[in-house]
Amino acid sequence: MQTANHHHVNLAPIYGIIIAVVSIVFTIIFYFTNMSAALWTGYFGNLLMFLGVLFSVIHYNSQHHERTSAMALFAMGFRTTIWAVLIVTLLTIALHFISGAQREDNFWIYLFSNVFFTNGILGLLASVLAAMVFKKDQTTTRPK
Repeated sequence: MQTANHHHVNLAPIYGIIIAVVSIVFTIIFYFTNMSAALWTGYFGNLLMFLGVLFSVIHYNSQHHERTSAMALFAMGFRTTIWAVLIVTLLTIALHFISGAQREDNFWIYLFSNVFFTNGILGLLASVLAAMVFKKDQTTTRPK
C-alpha cells in the first residue's frame, strides 16, 4: 500500500515577501514619477495588502483541499499580514533614509498610520473575511 506524502509549503512568509516586494516596487515607481503625493497611491498600496492576504488564504485553503478550519485560515492570513507589514515597514524606513530624508512630508505619521496601522487592519480584515467566506460550514473539517 502506498502512502501519500503531503508536503505543505509554509505560504505565510512567501506571500508576505511577495506582497512587500510588490508594494515597495510600486512605492519606488510612484516616488520617482513624483506621484507619491497623490492620495490614490496610498490606497493602491492598501489594496495590494488586502488582495495579497486574501489570495494567500485562498491558496492555503486549496492547498489543504478545503479541509481546514476557519481559525487555521484566519491564522494563515494573520501570519501573512505580519510578514508583509513588518517587511514593508522596514523597507519604507530604509528607503526614507537612503533617499536622504529630504522629503520629510510627515514621514513618521505616514509610516505609522498608513504603512503600519492601515495595512495591518486591512490584512486582518482580509483574513477574517476569507476565513468566514470559505468556512461557512465547519463540518467540512471532519475526516470522512
